[in-house]
Amino acid sequence: MKISMTDKQPLYVQVRNDMRNKIESGEWKEGELIPSEKELTNQYGVSRVTLRTAIKALVQEQYLVRRAGYGTTVYKNKSSLSNFTMIRSFTNEMNEMGLPSKTMEAELKLIDADATLASIFNIKEGDKLYNLKRVRGTVIPILFSDSYILPVVKIPDDQNVLKGSLYEYLASQKVYFNVFEEYISAVEAPKQIKSLLQIYDDTPQLKRKRFSYNESNRLIEYTETYYNSKHYEYRTRLYYRKK
Repeated sequence: MKISMTDKQPLYVQVRNDMRNKIESGEWKEGELIPSEKELTNQYGVSRVTLRTAIKALVQEQYLVRRAGYGTTVYKNKSSLSNFTMIRSFTNEMNEMGLPSKTMEAELKLIDADATLASIFNIKEGDKLYNLKRVRGTVIPILFSDSYILPVVKIPDDQNVLKGSLYEYLASQKVYFNVFEEYISAVEAPKQIKSLLQIYDDTPQLKRKRFSYNESNRLIEYTETYYNSKHYEYRTRLYYRKK
């Protein structure tokens, strides 16, 4: 596949998307080496700088693994977020569209679970949970997320961590997810959230509830996210992966 020079997406995004499609469709199999840089630059008709930028993005998204002196292989961990073709981070979604993304605000607290959260996590009322609130967007705010995480590992109150990928940080601490459940509805956002997302009318907004379970089927994270429907469209991609 030669890359289109007239496409609005940056060249590295086009390369990254095609390489990811090869992984998700099973053309590039888990644990196997991908073609060499020389082969890929010839195949795509791009520079090595562009190719390396695409590979770096796929490494960050846990599709590829780089090993010094060995090469780049397809990520093998079955519990990785990247093995769920319906579950993507906001950063990945924006990257697909060639748009910049950033976390504008992030606040982390250690809280006591109320009756509702205790029921959701099947823990005792008063047990500790991390609560991470974030406003994310491009040049404008697009979503507000309110996440609750079991304190199975310490999450540092560090803006570099809080404004980055939560799943990537948890994976670095050996916390992997095996099952995700999502519920999506159209609702009127609460006044405070409308203010954060610069919503000035009563248009219904997209609300998503996500339950994230580890390999032992234990709920680790519960998140409620509100999206500004004027600037966001929820998209999914499904693949059948032969084993």
